[in-house]
Amino acid sequence: MTLTAVKRPILYQIYHSAWLAVDWLFPPTCGGCGTFGERWCLACQNQTKPFGESVCSFCGYPTHDGQKCSACKATPPPFTAMRSWAPYNGPLRKSLHRIKYSQDLGMAEVFAIPLADIVTQSQWRPDLVTTIPLGRDRQKERGYNQANWLARPLAYRLSLPMSLNALVRVRETRSQVGLSARERWTNVEGAFQAESKIVKNHSVLLVDDIITTGATMQHASKALLEAGAASVFCLTVARAVLQDSLEN
Repeated sequence: MTLTAVKRPILYQIYHSAWLAVDWLFPPTCGGCGTFGERWCLACQNQTKPFGESVCSFCGYPTHDGQKCSACKATPPPFTAMRSWAPYNGPLRKSLHRIKYSQDLGMAEVFAIPLADIVTQSQWRPDLVTTIPLGRDRQKERGYNQANWLARPLAYRLSLPMSLNALVRVRETRSQVGLSARERWTNVEGAFQAESKIVKNHSVLLVDDIITTGATMQHASKALLEAGAASVFCLTVARAVLQDSLEN
């Protein structure tokens, strides 16, 4: 994976070097295919096709002309913009599963690079990074929030402060897996609350691993704005899309 040709901030360099040391002591296997010695191999990178410019200018869903999609025209989302790096399939899907369910946290550091590139290339100007929080039960069961591990190296690379307390989940919700779009929306409605003292007047970069319907991002963005955030930009590694959307 090619690094962006800019001077990397010192905190990011330290963080990245720490993971290189871990890789030297405990050689990794590729999250996408299992190749020994690499966290993310060139073959898996080549199979991953990042979204280009032909996406909705608001929600980032693939469109044939890069204009606002019909859903955003009908009901404008609360966030300023939402983007994802690549479709949720193939090696990327396997890698995110390893981060989420197998504690392969080194993979998260790899994906901070394309996420930072999206922020820079989109000319977003956030000044605070936060994440979609897990419910207390799920956090206790898993032991960590994968979104935090994606966001921290991203914040370091962008030289931005990060807060893990800016947004909280005020009620437990069902897993979104297997739910319809309507069920997903209802499931997370009113589930989030933001801390005004942290987010007021800030432009917030909200990070998660995957977007499916966008319901979670919309409700979380609404909570941040209600708490006084000036704007919200949503960013994930992957997005679930229909195959015909990728082919148009």
